[in-house]
Amino acid sequence: MTDATQVGELWGRRAAQRAALGAKMSMPAWKTALQRTRVTGGTTVLDLGCGSGEFCALATEAGAHATGIDASRGMIELARQTAPAAEFHVRALGPLPWEDGTFDVVTAFNALFFAPDPEAAFAEALRVSRDFVVVCDWHPDHPSDIITVGWTVKGPSGRRRARTPEPHEKLTIDIPQHHPDEDTMVRAFLSTGGYQPLIESDGEESVAEKIRGATEQFRTADGGYRFANKYLMSVFRKNEI
Repeated sequence: MTDATQVGELWGRRAAQRAALGAKMSMPAWKTALQRTRVTGGTTVLDLGCGSGEFCALATEAGAHATGIDASRGMIELARQTAPAAEFHVRALGPLPWEDGTFDVVTAFNALFFAPDPEAAFAEALRVSRDFVVVCDWHPDHPSDIITVGWTVKGPSGRRRARTPEPHEKLTIDIPQHHPDEDTMVRAFLSTGGYQPLIESDGEESVAEKIRGATEQFRTADGGYRFANKYLMSVFRKNEI
């Protein structure tokens, strides 16, 4: 099994649970990307690592012709339900089948670090773009609570950000996540692909207990949980690189 295939399989295990409990956390970033790239009727958009398709749904609502790719078959099955007007393909990050300049806008929300070669994945995004490429990653200078919990429970992922040219614009995007109770919070963490190997090795209840301990500091007075997170959004213009 290749690394890309394995990543897709891990994220597909609890795809529906992930979509229900955590997929829309990135909504502030999605809306900002649509505004900054001036997506409107007739704009063509490609979303790399599209997950369960929520960004593509937002793009089609704005009038765009949206396409999404993801290595997870389970996520793509959900995406086709979430955004029936968009086009989706089960495909890992790497060489893309489209000609140069096929899409007005290419986006990658927390996606490029899943590629075997993040720089090559960025180069492909730039190649198939006609104008904009938007790359969103966890902010390197502002620790996000979800990442802090992940490092405590399972250690660093070992994946790395793509090294890219200087972008046209950089923005810090707040993406807070709220859960009403402990059970919902634990299920949200357990639904992500990064936790699946630990669940396999240690058992779900053991991992859940570690999550409860690591998240105690984020519990709110009403028994819910609030996690403060930040993305760094880099907006590239093809004719400026």
